[in-house]
Amino acid sequence: MDIKTIKHLLGATVCSAGLLLSGCGDNKQEEVVATNGTCSGTYPSYWQDPAFQDQWVGQKVSNVPPADWTGPVYQLSDDFPRSPVDDAASQQWRDSKFDALFEEGTSQEEKAKLAYEYGWLVMEYIQEGNVSQGAGIEDWDVCNNKVRPWYNIPYQTYDPMSGREFTHGLTREAPVTFSTPQGDQKSSMWAIGFFNATAAYTLGTVWQADGTAKIPEDDVSFDEGAVVGKPLFNTLSPEYLPVMENLPSWDANISDPTFCSCTPANGKECTLIEESQQCPRSTSEWGNVTLLQFDFGVKDSRAQGTQWVFGTFVADGQRKADVEDPWKRIALLGVMWGNDTPPEGQLAYNHPVDVKINGFQEEVIFWDTVDELNKYGGDDVMKRMGHLGCNYRLNGPADNANSSCMSCHGTASVPDKNLTTPPLLSQFSALTKECVTPNAANPTVGKDRSGAAATVNNGIGFAEIDSIYFANTPAAEPFNMTVETGSGPVNIMGEGVPAYDSGRTSWISLDYSLQLSISLTQWMQWQDHSDDPVEGRIHMKEIRRGYPAGVGHKAE
Repeated sequence: MDIKTIKHLLGATVCSAGLLLSGCGDNKQEEVVATNGTCSGTYPSYWQDPAFQDQWVGQKVSNVPPADWTGPVYQLSDDFPRSPVDDAASQQWRDSKFDALFEEGTSQEEKAKLAYEYGWLVMEYIQEGNVSQGAGIEDWDVCNNKVRPWYNIPYQTYDPMSGREFTHGLTREAPVTFSTPQGDQKSSMWAIGFFNATAAYTLGTVWQADGTAKIPEDDVSFDEGAVVGKPLFNTLSPEYLPVMENLPSWDANISDPTFCSCTPANGKECTLIEESQQCPRSTSEWGNVTLLQFDFGVKDSRAQGTQWVFGTFVADGQRKADVEDPWKRIALLGVMWGNDTPPEGQLAYNHPVDVKINGFQEEVIFWDTVDELNKYGGDDVMKRMGHLGCNYRLNGPADNANSSCMSCHGTASVPDKNLTTPPLLSQFSALTKECVTPNAANPTVGKDRSGAAATVNNGIGFAEIDSIYFANTPAAEPFNMTVETGSGPVNIMGEGVPAYDSGRTSWISLDYSLQLSISLTQWMQWQDHSDDPVEGRIHMKEIRRGYPAGVGHKAE
């Protein structure tokens, strides 16, 4: 299939099966795709992209621009560099003055000062040339960034419920229930990731120029200076989450804002057709999403133990109402470069001790931002926006209170032949739960940070599961899913997992990139389904980011 020469939406008339727009005639019209900067048209831009009809045959059309649509239409930035790119000259956080941020002897006061400056330098780098460029230029239309190129990851499109929507390329992330003074409010998150050229070079080793994927057989490593930025939008209004006042808001083609789910006819798994019918998209019935969280990741070898730095900004629209640029009406929630791993036999829920007073060794939390988020919360502390992660490790409002940014991302792996990857959190499996406070009278039971009951499963204790999920996984090294017992190492996911065709017995690392893991899962699912384009398409749950405490089961 020569997908360089098929029609594309921008500036083109769209003719597709089941979709009738003016000018389509006998549905034979085709237009040549003109390369638009870094947007080549090689991969689908969004779920039901008409240029790739064979991927959604039989599904109800609900994710293409209607005939009268005058808003933006998203294009995937996918013309990846085919040789390494080092943007060190523009990355001020690589200055030697930030070396002290990662050194053990640096005071908490100095760490906070350096982390704050580091985080804002990264954010300014990500936003430069992407926002507030004047009339007629859409924010985050990265095809023709005049400052530096940015890219998106392909294949977050093969999924009716979570696949990219057509206005801004947002994917559905997770259901989130927030505790507010008006009571619990259900919502969902929609997000998009942007990769700088350094990171995109590594993406290009997987996603080929001919529109196919080269599934990694060895551990993947991003180069120094790789940067990923990810704005996350929430479906609630500032009436319920006042920090989102004065923040950027988009009319997007979303499904039910409280997170639609599918009921399968066979009682087991929904087909993609059932999902498209039961969870349609709309820009008019729902549509509006507002910036709540903005994450970043930076490959930085000074971060001993992980070689990555993660940061989270959150909406701060009331305190920063006077800031001219709406994309900068955000506050830094925290920066982390390690999990502050509990010593052997100790638990993550209370290590380190008294972090609000003593701080962490491998992260900085800005408590004034936490307080600003929480002051708008209701009675359920773990459903407030500032719940953070396990023992106050860094996690944003959209994330799970039992985990941390680095704990989840450290699991990023190539799916095996069964499309299995390590669970982002042990809570998303039959494993022993992490971040548990054991019962003093019976240490084999307890409660996790959300208050959910927890038991020791399959002989794996709470400290043992914490030692896995709160370990510092080195960059480009396999995520460890084994624990040592008296009789030797035990694979807590069971023997024969992972099941790679090569026979490799350890997970193939994707170097903290969950988006790469998601995209490969969807590509592999599409390949499995390609011979049976309708009846054979049973939805296989891909990885999505974790839910906040007290909220359902993840789908990611």
